[in-house]
Amino acid sequence: MPTVFSHMIAGLGVAACFHGPETPASLWALGAFCGALPDIDVIGFRFGARRGSLLGHRGITHSLLVAVGFATAIAALLHGPLGLTLVRMWLFVFLATISHSLLDALTNGGPGVAFFAPFENRRFFFPFRPIEVCNFGLRWLFTPRGAVVLARECLWVWLPAAVLAGIAVLVR
Repeated sequence: MPTVFSHMIAGLGVAACFHGPETPASLWALGAFCGALPDIDVIGFRFGARRGSLLGHRGITHSLLVAVGFATAIAALLHGPLGLTLVRMWLFVFLATISHSLLDALTNGGPGVAFFAPFENRRFFFPFRPIEVCNFGLRWLFTPRGAVVLARECLWVWLPAAVLAGIAVLVR
């Protein structure tokens, strides 16, 4: 998995495409939250969830079904207060949330992503996997390997998110 920072940056890149003068700044926070949310599955480790299980890391919380359900619930609750139509809000939350799973499928390690859980627990990676898989925790970030991981994420996540945000601003 990429670091939680990169997942949040990806969510911010998506938010840039939906943010406008009529939407509050809290849309940015929601984008970052949605980008990191699927990793809530690490709680399963405390309860004995095994790697590769439906409740394990990159399992059901990384699936298209959970992204659709989460987007539906959040869009119904927040589309008005955040100044987006119901459809735009749904699309924003779905894209920000599924960006997490797409990035995980671009990593060079760990279990693949169960995109089709709970219907199928098969795990997937993309053929092109340029992102270094990271460890859990923060201490390792201050090592030479941490520097390599962050450099790769800057190239493959942060830079594209910034370009996407720039294009969104120019189009608006």
